[in-house]
Amino acid sequence: MISLGASLSIKANLGTSPLICIPYVSSLIVNISVGSACFIFNIILIAVQVILLRSGFEKRQYLQIVIGTIYSVFMDFTLMLINFINPANYLSQIAVLLASCIVMAFGVLLEIKTEVVYLPGDGFIVAIAEVLKKEFGKIKPYCDVSFVVIAAVLSIVFLDYLAGVREGTLISAIIIGPIVRLFKKYCGNYVDMIISKS
Repeated sequence: MISLGASLSIKANLGTSPLICIPYVSSLIVNISVGSACFIFNIILIAVQVILLRSGFEKRQYLQIVIGTIYSVFMDFTLMLINFINPANYLSQIAVLLASCIVMAFGVLLEIKTEVVYLPGDGFIVAIAEVLKKEFGKIKPYCDVSFVVIAAVLSIVFLDYLAGVREGTLISAIIIGPIVRLFKKYCGNYVDMIISKS
């Protein structure tokens, strides 16, 4: 779900989602696939979580390495899967962008509700939320904006132009967290029921 949402944000061509803007720009800098860049970025995020949480980092969260690898593979796979989506005008680009935000937010909700293992990007945000003792949905926009700023700096320094960062990136950074909170409010109980029965 989350990799599909991220891939949709790439296809919207209004700037990638904050979750993959750094890997996307990095893939352009070193000329590798987005999935490969995501894998390297995920390993870095896991290392940062271990440093932040120390003994509080649950051993099961090392499974993020497995999940992050699967996510990285699915990034390249979903990009190939939706290759036919090519928005022809700005309105359709916005529609694809909003669809990507909704898909990603719902995927994040499922990920949080299962409480098994996080994607490294979300695990990183959860770690910061725990350190600051704040709610995930309130911390996520700040982390997303930070990812965007870093991606923009890398892009300008190494590519001499702004790649993968546009208004769509900022829109995603601002609205995905609140959409997660809305899904949690209106769908959270249903998701809990499904999880408890499975």
